[in-house]
Amino acid sequence: MVKVKIEKFIDGKYETSFSVPAFVLGMAKTLLPESALSSLANKGINVREILEAKHKRIPYTTSVNVSEHGISKKVVVSLA
Repeated sequence: MVKVKIEKFIDGKYETSFSVPAFVLGMAKTLLPESALSSLANKGINVREILEAKHKRIPYTTSVNVSEHGISKKVVVSLA
């Protein structure tokens, strides 16, 4: 079963990770409004691209850098 792995780094140091079955993204694509999917894509997490990579069975990784309360965080999303 293909999974989507999400890893979080704070100030460049590994903090935590978790995985969810990739079919959950398929459900999210169906349930989320287009504006939410577009917003995620604009921030670097393109649900459609992740699902396309899953269907083509090709590797996929993307990351998003955010600053929250002055703390630098990086979220890495990949197919596992």
